[in-house]
Amino acid sequence: MEYAKRDYVFFVGTISACVFLSNYSFAVVLECPADGRTWVPLGNSCYHFFHLSESSTIEDAREACRVNVPSADVVSINSEAENSFVTDYSHRIWNGTKDVWLGMSFNVDTDSLKWFDGLDVVYTNWMHGAYSEDTPVDMCAILHTDSGKWEKVSCEEMSEKAVICETPTNPAKEKVATNNQTLLSALVILSVVVILVGSSVCWFIYQKKYSSSTVFTPFNYYPPFSTPNSDETFLVDAEEREYAL
Repeated sequence: MEYAKRDYVFFVGTISACVFLSNYSFAVVLECPADGRTWVPLGNSCYHFFHLSESSTIEDAREACRVNVPSADVVSINSEAENSFVTDYSHRIWNGTKDVWLGMSFNVDTDSLKWFDGLDVVYTNWMHGAYSEDTPVDMCAILHTDSGKWEKVSCEEMSEKAVICETPTNPAKEKVATNNQTLLSALVILSVVVILVGSSVCWFIYQKKYSSSTVFTPFNYYPPFSTPNSDETFLVDAEEREYAL
């Protein structure tokens, strides 16, 4: 009986601890680079919008993106949602139509288009329908912010263009979404300890109050049997004979 009571108390304490912990949701926040520039998050990427005031090539744009953030590169667009985000946010940054470099080039080894991050070009939004197979080796691409459409251009073209840099969010800077992570962790640990200690104390009190008679069984002391000496044996025999007469 006492074991069933103890297990019940411990079970209730454990369930209480689990309920307490379930009230807290730990949200993982993936941070954008903190290099002094403005990065806009979307999904697992961060984007920085700026304008090259002088005539520049695609390589100039890539070099500008990598300042202080080696993982950054000219934007690659892999979905309609991302293309719409880039186009719409461009309107908030720049007035009028801008030509934005895309991080795309023609891979002569595979005769296919590749993003600078090595991924295949799956989603496209060319302004003249289907993409033409007649592609120059030095082909790059730009996005027109007024329509979101893409156009082929030479990678060596030098003109004033806007640039959108893209970099993955940094998983090494995950943090718990809380105002004070240390305080919250300490409170959670303290609560679990209090619940478990309280459960143990309740079980001890119960055992002491209701099970003391079964835990310590009283017993009487009986001395070990000893063999009587010769004088005691003679007296016993004499008494038995007298009683028989």
